[in-house]
Amino acid sequence: MFGFENYTKTVDSITITSLKSKRLVRINPQKDGFFDAVINFKLTKKCNEFYYEEDKKDLKEFIEAISEVKAAKLEPFYKPIYDPSEVCNTIGFKKNKEPAVGHSYWWWTKVASLMPAVEGKHWHLATEYQYYAFLVWLINQLLKDGKSVEEALYDVVIDSTELGLYRYTKDEVEIQPTGSRGVRGVYDLANVYKILACSNEETEGFLIAGGSYFNYGVCFPLATLQSCMDEFCKHNDCVGLLVL
Repeated sequence: MFGFENYTKTVDSITITSLKSKRLVRINPQKDGFFDAVINFKLTKKCNEFYYEEDKKDLKEFIEAISEVKAAKLEPFYKPIYDPSEVCNTIGFKKNKEPAVGHSYWWWTKVASLMPAVEGKHWHLATEYQYYAFLVWLINQLLKDGKSVEEALYDVVIDSTELGLYRYTKDEVEIQPTGSRGVRGVYDLANVYKILACSNEETEGFLIAGGSYFNYGVCFPLATLQSCMDEFCKHNDCVGLLVL
């Protein structure tokens, strides 16, 4: 006789309904000392001799950008630990799903506006300020793992191979399912590019951040930002970085 237990089990929802969800991390740029490790970093004499000039330039520009983010006094926000997935016309966050690639910036902004609020907070595409605040959060987590500030900055700004889902060999690689390769409780770093909104609403276009599975971590580290203009162009290697 067929039982009904398989049809009545509660299904683990792809959507997030609580700010206490384990699928969210809270980023608080207003926390005392949040930016200190990055902003106060100085290259040692040994590092100055070892780093390429382009690397030193990238580090300097990143630290300057973080100073600008700090000055913006961002409110705390929540970031999902997985890339978004699309299941039954619903966008949500769950492990072992296909990332919701193949959509435009315009599509992501529309979808985010229609997603149910979570405890009064509304979904939206992260700005480059919020993305960089997340990178500072990630650096701070790496410091807790025992890395030096220099090592953490190197991993985020110069060569993110140790952190992201990049190509390691000349063999063909594919997009990995969500929840792949965790780093301090977050996943999918550089599995695909992240679509961002510009913090300056008067700026035309949008931004694409980080790297993707078919690139190398030294070529497209997590701190990479690329400007795009066609808001309706579909991107088969990007997902929107949605935050609350």
